[in-house]
Amino acid sequence: MSTTSDPKRPNAIVQYTPPVKHIDEIDPELYGTFSLILSFVGLIFKIKWSSWAAFIFGIISITNERASDQDPNAGRTAFSSLLFATSGLGINYLYLFIRIPDPTSQSDKS
Repeated sequence: MSTTSDPKRPNAIVQYTPPVKHIDEIDPELYGTFSLILSFVGLIFKIKWSSWAAFIFGIISITNERASDQDPNAGRTAFSSLLFATSGLGINYLYLFIRIPDPTSQSDKS
């Protein structure tokens, strides 16, 4: 038994080529997902660069979203990821505004 070609119609074999995706065709919800993950890391572990990256990904997610009449939640996911990233930035820089000591500073009180 030969598995190299179709014995019934050998001229009907079509080689599969995967579709090529360009950088402009990346799903905008992927940026929102990155934003939510990075803002969660920024909130829990108090990592400022992670919160800033989440904020940037949130802005990219909002600017790249597609308007769709069929999806009633079209703008909510991008907006919620940006809101969560903004809250991560707010929590990371809150100590500057309410005059509490920086939790990451290594000051000795001896």
